[in-house]
Amino acid sequence: MTITKGRIEKAHATLGGDWRERITENLKNASAQRLRMLFHEINPHLVGEKAFESRWSNERRDAAVLVPIIDRRAGPTVLLTVRSSDMPSHAGQISFPGGRLHEDDPSAVAAALRETEEEVNIPTDAVDVIGVLGVHEGGIGYSVTPVIGIVNPNAPIKACPREVAEIFEAPLAHFVNLNNHYTEERELKGIKYNMFAAPYGDYHIWGLTAAILRTIAEMLQE
Repeated sequence: MTITKGRIEKAHATLGGDWRERITENLKNASAQRLRMLFHEINPHLVGEKAFESRWSNERRDAAVLVPIIDRRAGPTVLLTVRSSDMPSHAGQISFPGGRLHEDDPSAVAAALRETEEEVNIPTDAVDVIGVLGVHEGGIGYSVTPVIGIVNPNAPIKACPREVAEIFEAPLAHFVNLNNHYTEERELKGIKYNMFAAPYGDYHIWGLTAAILRTIAEMLQE
């Protein structure tokens, strides 16, 4: 596992010591619980565009991810993964641990915790779930529930090599700063469109993961 140090030392001072209480309280707000249709939100001019029709799915696929916040001594960090290049979907992308809900999952929270243990070896009893964000709908048919959990810093974090190529941590304070978020322009079949991005160091975080981080940032503004 790579722990990217960067500005971790400044994280606690930037967020303040009450960051956990603020997250817990702000999760109750309507803005944190709103449904976000991500592609349509930043590309309203492309709704109904034929070139993108093949990307949409008429049937939404329910999924859940854990946003693992680790209370490190120098300040809270967010754990992220680089997906294995052998994965059938989103190969090589940066994401939170998580995946599709199974029929026997009693809830989105249970699914996120199950997937987290499978992918990065964090046991369920090492995670204190403090709430969930509203559903984030991606552009290719996924309806994702982000689960916010505080992870015991002594958890035995270890990547499942079949699914995860790398694990790294970044300061929560980095993502709370809205100046570290933007939209980047991409192109499909000659048509330009926007995508959420929130890079950290050499890690280019984009798409749904970046959108979830932006929701958290917006939730924690004064």
